[in-house]
Order: sequence, then structure tokens, then C-alpha cells
Amino acid sequence: MDPRYLKANAQVIASSVIYGFAGIFFLYIKNMDAGAVVFCQILLGFLVLAVYLGARGKLSGIKLRGKRKTLLLLGAWQAGVMLSYYTAVSFTNVSISVLLLYTAPLYVLMMAPFILKEKISAKNLAALVLSLAGVVVVIGPENLIPGTVEAGSGYLFGVLMGLFSGFFYACIIMTSRYLRDEYSGLEQLFLSTGVTLVILFPFMLRVSSAALLENLPVLLFLGVMITSIGSILYFTGLEHVKAHNASIISLLEPVSAIFFAYLILNDPVSRSTMVGCVLILASSLLMSLEEDKA
Repeated sequence: MDPRYLKANAQVIASSVIYGFAGIFFLYIKNMDAGAVVFCQILLGFLVLAVYLGARGKLSGIKLRGKRKTLLLLGAWQAGVMLSYYTAVSFTNVSISVLLLYTAPLYVLMMAPFILKEKISAKNLAALVLSLAGVVVVIGPENLIPGTVEAGSGYLFGVLMGLFSGFFYACIIMTSRYLRDEYSGLEQLFLSTGVTLVILFPFMLRVSSAALLENLPVLLFLGVMITSIGSILYFTGLEHVKAHNASIISLLEPVSAIFFAYLILNDPVSRSTMVGCVLILASSLLMSLEEDKA
């Protein structure tokens, strides 16, 4: 097997595992809300990414070309997915939040016929049923009945934010598809991150310097390790890995997040969480195989 292909697959695998740590390390942040955390994480990642692209001689080649309004949307979706995901982690736990994040294929499936003019196949419908069943199992059927969860618990709010994170992630997937003929993956990441920073800047106005210093080590990990190194590994690996293979490998993110949350945070992994995990990931796998066939 081509060593370059093996290296690329290893990069995508590594990036997926790295991404799985995001929600875990977010819980170590103190005295900062999700918006400020995301801004700092994105800013640090943006700076490291700029250094990397500059060292590779690619920074000067990144310029705004066509589809500029769509690129702005990509930055807004990125802000939305990170804010809603971290909020979900705060009110539920890492396992539930990352699984709800991975309902993105469900939204892609529902919106693609209208936005991308793609037809729904029998395999797509099977994926839809699996994903919906997985969501119900993860949330807990008893929690879907009004009045069964205490109003002050925040659990259903966290679930709602988790579902929103999946929706915004789906928007990123479809918007990125639309932009891929105009911008490479790293170009999309770099330019949209600039937009995200502008959107989230107001969150920094309420953060004290003491809070920044206290959380700097964790923010550095989130920004440097996850936003920059994770993304660089993923997009450079994607150059030599087929998109459908990369989407299958990326399923390691929720699996690793659940595993490490259990090891590091002692997050409980209930039977319903595991069943929901299997259903949602099976749905994503079916969608990936459908893309392969296409």
C-alpha cells in the first residue's frame, strides 16, 4: 500500500481523536462563558494556522474570490456549532452532546433535496430512521414527555443545544460542499475563522484578565491542539483520502469522546447511551456508504 495513503489515513484518524477532546477540556474552563471560550480557542488556532500556512508559502495565496456571501455564512455556522456544542456539554454531558452533534447527517438528509437537489434513496431513508431512533434513545423517551423533567434542571435545554449543534454542523457540511470548487479545505477554514472571530468578539468584552490567565493552559490546548493541529491534520490528510473514507474515519470522534470522557471525567455511559451511539453512528455510516456509491 502507498505509504502516502497510509500517512494520510493516520492523519485523519489522529485528527478525529483530537477533536474528541474538545468537550472534555471545555469542562475545565472556569469563570468564562461558552462564547468567550470559543473566541479564544478560534483566535489561538487562527494564529497558529496563519504561521503554518506562512511557513508553507501558502498564506499569500489565500484570497477572497467568488461566493463571498457563502463564505460569510460558513463563519456564522462555525460560531453556531461551537457555541451550541459547548453549551450542550455544560447542561448535559460530553457523551450525549457529541452524539447529538453527530446527528448532522440527519439534517443533511432532510435539507439536501431542497438545497442541493439530491434525491433520497432507500438507504438514506434507513439512515434517517436509525438516526431518529438513536436521538430518542440518547435523550431518553421519558424525557420527551412534558412535565417529566424538572424545569430548573436545564437538561432539555442542553439537549436542544445539542440538536442545534448537529443542525449547524449540517449547514457547515452543505456550505463547504458548495464552496469546494472555489476554495480548498484549508482556505475555507482560514477565511471562515476570520469571520467567526468578528462575530464572537463581543463575548470577550465581559471577560476579565484574571479569568484569561487562569484558563490560559486549557485555552492553548483547545486553540493549538484542536483548532489548528487537528484541522491541519484533517485537511492535509484529506488530500490523499477519499471523502467518504474520511467521513467514516471521522466517526472515531464521538467514540473517542465518549471513551475519554469516561476515563477522564468519569462520565457515566448508560446502556441507552451506548444503544443510541450505535444507532446514530450506523446512520452516519450508511450515509457515508451512499456517498461512496454516488
